[in-house]
Amino acid sequence: MKLYNTTISGNCYKIRLLLSFLRLDYEKVNINLKAKDQKKVEFLALNPLGQVPVLEDHGIYLRDSQAILCYIAREYDVEQLWFPLEPMLMAHVLEWLFFANQNIASSLAAARAFYLVNKPHVQIEHATEQAYAVLEMMNQHLSEQDWLVGRRATLADIACYPYVAMAHQGKIELDQYPYVQAWLRRFEQLPNFIELNS
Repeated sequence: MKLYNTTISGNCYKIRLLLSFLRLDYEKVNINLKAKDQKKVEFLALNPLGQVPVLEDHGIYLRDSQAILCYIAREYDVEQLWFPLEPMLMAHVLEWLFFANQNIASSLAAARAFYLVNKPHVQIEHATEQAYAVLEMMNQHLSEQDWLVGRRATLADIACYPYVAMAHQGKIELDQYPYVQAWLRRFEQLPNFIELNS
């Protein structure tokens, strides 16, 4: 298994987290975004969108962090704990994966990109406003349960964790969201948790 990856990316971090939680061995291929490695012909053959992460497994290439999470969980999580088979739980996990891909990406992740890598196209005022709306919604949800879905951590938590944990890099403060902060701490206590730069 091979992961085309860059350390700064929260989307790549999601994949590394799941691989670590499942104790899976893999080869890390670092893509230099500043050098535009992701736009080179060789990489575009793997992902025409020119984005990381990309996962290679059994000779097949997969793009999109949420799709990769689902694949790894189905292929390698023998107990099916991270992506439950029960239809309602599975649907709720997917809700959060879509939430991460849409709501978190356009708010917390966008604000981080604006300040961290100077993305000029980001409308920072809108991204900031949306980030606080996202956090308010998550805080309310987590006031009633420890994890986003069910009674244990799932792909939902992995998908949402990185950009919430890095909110400060987008000048978004978590002080008003105690249940979100408690959730982050619980997540970081999971066995085989790794930091962003791992």
